[in-house]
Amino acid sequence: MSVRLAVPCGVLVVDDHALVRSGVRSFLEADGRFRVAMEAGSVAEVRARLETLPDSVRFLVVDIELRDGSGIDVIREARLRRPPLEVVVLTAFPDARTLHRALATGARGFVLKEAGGDALVTALACARDGQLYLDPRLGDAIATVLAIPDDIAQQASDQRLLSLLAEGLTDKDIARILGRTPSGVSRDIAALLHRMGVSSRAAAVSQAVRSGIVV
Repeated sequence: MSVRLAVPCGVLVVDDHALVRSGVRSFLEADGRFRVAMEAGSVAEVRARLETLPDSVRFLVVDIELRDGSGIDVIREARLRRPPLEVVVLTAFPDARTLHRALATGARGFVLKEAGGDALVTALACARDGQLYLDPRLGDAIATVLAIPDDIAQQASDQRLLSLLAEGLTDKDIARILGRTPSGVSRDIAALLHRMGVSSRAAAVSQAVRSGIVV
């Protein structure tokens, strides 16, 4: 009787260094649970790949610093256009602000490039199982993010929501990006309008632009 082996999960790797992409491919091939199905070296290339991304690609591994834009924008767009994608950030920049932005945009894992292949595979496995993985080497950055007071965290959440509203996205689109339900997003927006003292989304965005919260 033949044994049917599990098919490795497909991964889209985004990094502007070919050597890094090649290294990720080697690590994943050696592990066997994941495989690099597609690569991109820029934001523009990612957008093209998303047009033809097969359903078998379930994960996105992305660097934060790309030559033509930000990995945060890549995460946001990928989560909007392909909401089933789980995201793992692979970066050389372990600061608290980058970590906070990545998690707020929907990343499931955050791995430093110096960590090696085992950490990346672990992060992907955690994302596959619905868990969060933060590289232990982040240390102070993790502590800083976890120590953000509730009021500051609320301000960051409001700013994120206002930015998405400014892009003209629907509740359904915002829900996909944030990993929420459309009804939950609608409640958050209503609460935001109440806190801002305005009666419409357009007024909220206009006020945010005037105050510099949204650019």
